[in-house]
Amino acid sequence: MAVQLDEFKTRQREVWGAGDYATLSEYISDIGARVVEGAGVEPGLDVLDVACGTGNAAIQAARAGGRVTALDLVPKLLEQGRAKAAAAELEVEWVEGDAEELPFEDESFDRVLSTVGHMFAPRHQRVADEMIRVCRHGGSIVTASWTPDGVAGQTLRAGGEFMPPPPDYASPPILWGTEDYVQERFGAAATGFDFQRHVNWIEWDSLEGFVDHFVERMGPMVVAHSLLGERFGELRARIVEIWAGANQADDGSLRLPQEYLLSIVRL
Repeated sequence: MAVQLDEFKTRQREVWGAGDYATLSEYISDIGARVVEGAGVEPGLDVLDVACGTGNAAIQAARAGGRVTALDLVPKLLEQGRAKAAAAELEVEWVEGDAEELPFEDESFDRVLSTVGHMFAPRHQRVADEMIRVCRHGGSIVTASWTPDGVAGQTLRAGGEFMPPPPDYASPPILWGTEDYVQERFGAAATGFDFQRHVNWIEWDSLEGFVDHFVERMGPMVVAHSLLGERFGELRARIVEIWAGANQADDGSLRLPQEYLLSIVRL
């Protein structure tokens, strides 16, 4: 039986609420900073961070002086983001909501951002249309997405090979990591595009050590472990293989390059 959309999103909340994503998100905080820089956030601008996770972009945007709203489907991630913003003494409005049905009026924001979050919503065109709807004319939509051939993209694909297939309406997240796909999603609404490829670096004492750190805290991996049982060892071995092939360190440590696409869409 096909999984209904509401059930699929309930599962997404459960998956991303498992584990401890807040500790892992620290390793990609530089991506949020890059998104905010690419968006040109400055004091007085109204900024929306879509599928904000624990707020890597939202907190950076608030630090830059933006009036920031951060939206996510997962209550646990919002709680963790709220705590991070409070610790930094930064003001962000945290909203539980769906990237496919943004609870905001048309043209409410000068900048609409997402840092490897929007890509996991199932209906990509719906997400793009909602981002366009809430962004003001003359504003911009700036996203970061893992590229299909990068380390994170390969890891996502490996996980998908071991799990039940998604419903037909759910497009693969890594499609967002290609320039042509982004242009197709935003189409005639855009007045211009700027694409940049960057690398996020993960550094750890050992490859095996960070694999354990990752699979014990990343929500989808925690859920995969519970579903796969002993077969999870095969998935873990596949991740080790991918990361070993990309590791730039030669002293037994880990220096892992994770390529992502920065997309700047001008409206």
